[in-house]
Amino acid sequence: MLSLFKRYLGRYMPFVIATFIFTAITYVVQICFLVPESKNIIDNGVSKQNTGVIWQSGIWMIVFTLIIGVCSVFSAFFSSKATAGFTFALRRACFTKANSLSPQDFVKFGESTLVNRTMADVVNVSIVTINMLRVWMALPILLITELIIIASFNAVIFLILAFFFTGTVTFLVIFGARSKNGFERLQQKLDKINLIMKERIVGVRHIRAFTNEKPVDEKSSLGNASAYEEAILANKKINFLSPIGLVVMNWVVVLIYIVGTAQVQHAMASISGLLLIFQYISYFILSLMTIPYVINLLPKGVVSAKRIKELLDFEPTTYNSTEHIKKEKTLGKVEFRNVVFGYSGALDVIADISFTAQPGKTTAFIGTTGSGKTTIMNLMQGLYLPTFGDILIDDVSIRNCDEEWLRSCFSYGTQRPMIFQDTVRNNISTDASEERIRQACDASCFSEILEGKEEGPDFMLSQGGMNLSGGQRQRLSLARTLAREAPIYVFDDTFSALDAHTEQKARAAIDEMLKDRTIIMVAQKISTVRDADHIIVLEKGRIAGQGKHEELMKTCQVYQEIYQTQCYLDREE
Repeated sequence: MLSLFKRYLGRYMPFVIATFIFTAITYVVQICFLVPESKNIIDNGVSKQNTGVIWQSGIWMIVFTLIIGVCSVFSAFFSSKATAGFTFALRRACFTKANSLSPQDFVKFGESTLVNRTMADVVNVSIVTINMLRVWMALPILLITELIIIASFNAVIFLILAFFFTGTVTFLVIFGARSKNGFERLQQKLDKINLIMKERIVGVRHIRAFTNEKPVDEKSSLGNASAYEEAILANKKINFLSPIGLVVMNWVVVLIYIVGTAQVQHAMASISGLLLIFQYISYFILSLMTIPYVINLLPKGVVSAKRIKELLDFEPTTYNSTEHIKKEKTLGKVEFRNVVFGYSGALDVIADISFTAQPGKTTAFIGTTGSGKTTIMNLMQGLYLPTFGDILIDDVSIRNCDEEWLRSCFSYGTQRPMIFQDTVRNNISTDASEERIRQACDASCFSEILEGKEEGPDFMLSQGGMNLSGGQRQRLSLARTLAREAPIYVFDDTFSALDAHTEQKARAAIDEMLKDRTIIMVAQKISTVRDADHIIVLEKGRIAGQGKHEELMKTCQVYQEIYQTQCYLDREE
């Protein structure tokens, strides 16, 4: 947690210093000026029957109270500013780090834990921060100062108070530290609850369609019950600390009263001095009661800070070269050299993949579901690193490429695009020119959809594109891909939901628009890839054949089998 404070709270140090100063002034005025005035009233006012002293001390006590109130307001203001800034910087860092993770790194954390670390864990750390600034930072100074003042008035009472205070704090710290593991397990179970909720929200239509509400409810209930039990166990270890501390210190107060009474009876202490000590002790006990609260919050904050630090200190594995290459001009040549890759915990998904995609040519991949087509597309863009072999862009290994340059080489179209609740124009591109967006819509046949909309490109899409059909979403994906200027265009099964006429029309327009670019195409229909310059047939992560349509029809059995199952397409054409 200290490293997070140093990294993200340092820039708000003026607010932290101001908080400390005003908090310190509050305590100093309260202990050194306000409380002694009560002794002055008794010694010089009441005992001597001097009304003027009483009025004078009363006025001073009002002034000191006003000063304490003003300083408390400023302390709260500056602590809130520092905490809000720290929380903002920490959450932004977590969000930026999560966005920078490649899919290869993303799976190491998981979607639910990233959300939980960015939201709930940051909140836990911010709660600890604001309490530290307002109370805990000055608490040691306050307690030590009160002990010193009490020692200067009465050594016996000081020894009693110091002995029991040291024992109580030691007891609280030892037992409070034992709850840390419980809160770690609790946060992990909260991650699972986030995952369950995300699955329910995203898959609500499928759950209802297959009437799976009951099993899903049971799964949610089990996850919630598990987190509930863990929360009870973790809090059981620390919730008894505050009552125990309160009971012990109140018995100490009783003991001090007994000792103080005996001292007064034996003329070892004055009544006014004893009353002053009792006031300091009441402040001391009040301050001491924040320690159990600190110990309750600290394990949660420490666990959350550890989880956040794991995310922020995570070293990406996408690129391992210290000399990143960034070329000024990219031709778009893509080459795979004996590439082998397997996901974490899985066997080789693809193996011995070698091919070259040339600029101005269309390279197509075809194969059954699960043959490794999308995996190859992800590897090509550097989203994953091959286990063995190498991938080159313009004869430069992606391991040595500058990340920004590598991303600029590709314009990637997905089968199921992410559609935001925004206008069509902003969903296609936020930085492309109006002319480029129009060309992209024309080439993808999405302009046919906009013709019936009065708003045109300013037509508002609902979240997830629910006001579009599946084919219209794929046209939008094509338009988004074409709107971006890049040397390499990847179409990952983006024609699967289009009818034959629209597909043929879009393919012809795209070929004309991108005639000098490298086109990588993934499809499951032979009608989509038969005109490609180079077709690669995949089966179970291996290349079963390469060549043009006519060659594969003679030499590749897998391609022939795919053709036979889809031969009705040719008859329809």
